[in-house]
Amino acid sequence: MFESQSEPQRSTPGTANAAGLSDADQMSLLMAAPLIFGIVVGAMPAMSARATAWLLEHNMIIAAAESPLLALPGAEGAGLDIRRLIVVAAVLAVAVALAVSGLRQAVDRRRQQRLRVGDQG
Repeated sequence: MFESQSEPQRSTPGTANAAGLSDADQMSLLMAAPLIFGIVVGAMPAMSARATAWLLEHNMIIAAAESPLLALPGAEGAGLDIRRLIVVAAVLAVAVALAVSGLRQAVDRRRQQRLRVGDQG
């Protein structure tokens, strides 16, 4: 009597932002960013003595003679004092907060898309 009028669920195309990145692209970047950041920061002092000299010249790290609180590997004893550690911690905290916010927005956006389509699961 009643015909099944269920339509096959259509996959909704991923919304793209102004840069043309889909939600999946953004998630991939968010997940890869801490790894890339860690590799770059960890490899920077070891790249060359020129990089260490540049960081010292621009007061981004302090010399070994100034007794850094955290010595960077490959930087010949140079490292970070408490002020620079606070700045690094603040930058990392902001990066984590932005990543969590982006993840929550992506989850909420997906949930809203599913509700619009009719998937209550």
